[in-house]
Amino acid sequence: MLNLNIWNVAFTVINLLVLYLFMKHFLIGPVRSILDERKQMIEHDLDEAKNRETEARQMKEQYQASIGNADEEASRIIEEARNRAAAEYEKVLAQARADAAKKMEEADRTIALEREKAMNDLKAGVAGLAMTAAAKLISEQSAPDGDRNLYNRFLAESGEGND
Repeated sequence: MLNLNIWNVAFTVINLLVLYLFMKHFLIGPVRSILDERKQMIEHDLDEAKNRETEARQMKEQYQASIGNADEEASRIIEEARNRAAAEYEKVLAQARADAAKKMEEADRTIALEREKAMNDLKAGVAGLAMTAAAKLISEQSAPDGDRNLYNRFLAESGEGND
């Protein structure tokens, strides 16, 4: 039946131990070292990925803060531009009002001068007419020839023409 030989079992055990030691030394050792290197490389990559993720988050926060600041800056610039535009509008409007007031004053002065000139011309005309009428009246009531020469001389001096 089954025959167990101690020498046979001992050689089998010794063969298995030698095979195990060879495999451990030549196969399992290098595979384990490759696996350890691979594990370290993966851990290194994971650490690097975590660092990059942290940096990316920080950069994202900085960009968001920068965008927020840019929005605030844009709002501030727009508000400053509106204020400057309003100030410029007020300045132009004040200048236009001042120019209009100056032109109105000049127009009022011109009107007053024209009115005064017209009044002086009218007074001169009325005075001339009154003198002419008075001269005619005097000439009609006076002596015919002597006073008539006086009348013509008066007309020549006053700028009126002969009748």
